[in-house]
Amino acid sequence: MKKFITISLSLMVAMIFLVPQQVLAKKPVKIGVLVPLTGIVAQGGLEMQYGIEMAAEEKGTVLGRPIELLVEDTRVKPPVAVTKAEKLVYKDGCKALIGVFSSGVGLALAKNIDKLNVPFVSTHVMTTKFYGLHPLVFRSGQLANDQTAVGNVKGILARPDLKKKTYYVIVHDYSWGHDAGERFIALAKENGIKIYNDTYDKAPIKTKDWSSYISKIKASGADGVYIAFITNVIPVFAKQMSDFGLQGKVKIISAAAPGPLELEAGGEACYGIFGASDWAWDVDNAKSNEWEMRFWNKFKTIPSDAAVHSYVGAMNLFNAIEKAGSTDAQKIAAALKGISFDGPYGIVRISPKDNCMRNSAVLTETMAAPENPFGAKVYMKVLKTFTPDELGPPE
Repeated sequence: MKKFITISLSLMVAMIFLVPQQVLAKKPVKIGVLVPLTGIVAQGGLEMQYGIEMAAEEKGTVLGRPIELLVEDTRVKPPVAVTKAEKLVYKDGCKALIGVFSSGVGLALAKNIDKLNVPFVSTHVMTTKFYGLHPLVFRSGQLANDQTAVGNVKGILARPDLKKKTYYVIVHDYSWGHDAGERFIALAKENGIKIYNDTYDKAPIKTKDWSSYISKIKASGADGVYIAFITNVIPVFAKQMSDFGLQGKVKIISAAAPGPLELEAGGEACYGIFGASDWAWDVDNAKSNEWEMRFWNKFKTIPSDAAVHSYVGAMNLFNAIEKAGSTDAQKIAAALKGISFDGPYGIVRISPKDNCMRNSAVLTETMAAPENPFGAKVYMKVLKTFTPDELGPPE
């Protein structure tokens, strides 16, 4: 009888310790999603959120636990983003942060990452300052400014009509715009492409009336313009260029890919915009075609590059947590180095050298869209695909 009681007590004690472990195993892994959902880039932020949600739904679980996304609006303001990140980590218990539209916001988060002590994967920040910035800071998404400049310069050099043009450079006046403009100017000049204004124009982000800048472009005699603008501004600028009679006369080369809804808003004024980006829905392979139809069926909006590279970045993060076998920050960071995901635009690999991705990209030109399931009237036609080695940087 005593032996029976002892065994029973032992089983009860074991169950007391086992139950919390079973409960713990079912608790979700929380991931903080930082995107702009109000203000000038709200549409892009929503598309980023959609892509991350698709990845979480597809992945389902990590470490046998459900994925829980906690979304916060950065409002594209660095102090707001840092405060929201602190809330996500300290109060909500998030084990990683993902997203971020702006280079300024991304750099502010990176500056505070030691205090936050979680991996941060940007899916949109393009500044070259992200290379090797911090052991917990990664880029798996949008091309960096140097990669975009390489693609655009290669595209210009391959077209005799573009190679002989003189380019006026104008950017949005913040860290991304400055870096994008400087990268293009330096590389263009190295390759014999004429630049009208080496110091480039810097336009406030809130600029709506572009007439004074367009007048300067027209007066310069430049027959090309390189723009580094937040994406929803591109159709506004293109329309005003058209109003000045410059469409077809001054070629627009863009450091950022306009979103599909933005192109629809711009209409024919957006025809002819030329530039390198990760992806466009004209990419024709089985994975891309399947992904874009899933996106369309789920959200009933035209699939965008912001959504697709956020999806890919999230898959790399989720797979890294699985590979780490842990939610420990250092173990996830170690797993992120060298991780790759084969998705809609091929293999996207985070380089162990500098924590930033290497992948193929496309050179596109906007024009009237052929018949398509999305009802789009304007699209980015793929002209060429660049390999990771072509875009660099070398490892």
